[in-house]
Amino acid sequence: MSVSTQSPAVKKFRIGDFLMSIIPLLIMLCLNTAATMPAIFIGVFENKKNGSLDLSDTASILSSDAAQTALAIGFIVYAITTIIIFYFWYKKAFLKNLPVIPNKEIFTVKNIVLTILGALGTSSIISFFLIALNALAPSLMESYVETMNNAGLGSNIIITVIYACILGPIAEELMFRGVTQAYLVRSNAHAAVVICFQALLFGIAHMNLVQSSYAVLLGLFLGFIRYKSGNLRITIFAHIVFNIFGSYGLTLIDMLPDGVEYVLYGLLAVAGIASVVITSKMPARNISKVNSASVEAI
Repeated sequence: MSVSTQSPAVKKFRIGDFLMSIIPLLIMLCLNTAATMPAIFIGVFENKKNGSLDLSDTASILSSDAAQTALAIGFIVYAITTIIIFYFWYKKAFLKNLPVIPNKEIFTVKNIVLTILGALGTSSIISFFLIALNALAPSLMESYVETMNNAGLGSNIIITVIYACILGPIAEELMFRGVTQAYLVRSNAHAAVVICFQALLFGIAHMNLVQSSYAVLLGLFLGFIRYKSGNLRITIFAHIVFNIFGSYGLTLIDMLPDGVEYVLYGLLAVAGIASVVITSKMPARNISKVNSASVEAI
């Protein structure tokens, strides 16, 4: 008597869902542009009034106090709008009839420690990347620093905390590790493709060669955490830790002597890599078993 065996059915690639994963990026770019337009108009008016208008010099246009204030307000409005849009999009498209993973299963001591180490390690690796880039292409780094200085955030600690350390991470996680990654999962693309493609889109979203380069690395880490944990709250936490450390922790480390600074970056990088290796051995909770078209709960 022969025994027949059946190989597991290969899930069909859903091109529509894969293409839908790009839509959040396009919406984000439109919202971001709309948020910066008032600052640009104010900056043009201020520069024209002072007789120093140069439309080719964006940094100069946005350098006035009025333009910087408008830019900061624009970022806050953009983040809140993004959170509202993508929260309800994600909830309506992917969270129907799916169980919510309790916080006690996600925010265990082990997961919190691994996430923090991973975020700090990723930030330290990016710091090495920027140090190397500054040595190899100083003009590119100079342009990047000027762009960041005119971003309308760094000069105001309250705005920095509200946007860069709270609202920004929530908005970007709902957008990229939420809606974008969920569509990629539902397209039945391979896990590596899901994680890499959403990271690429995350990098493109930053619209700056230097920032886009290291945003891809951050996106890979966050996408990996999202895949392994099956939860968006832990990636929001990781992103907030990354941004707080990048905004304040790196400044404190940079005050140390070069030798000590590099050693500390190295130790954090090793700890971050170790945390990713440990996390990789944990079972992935990425895809819900509720039905074949569903993804994990928030």
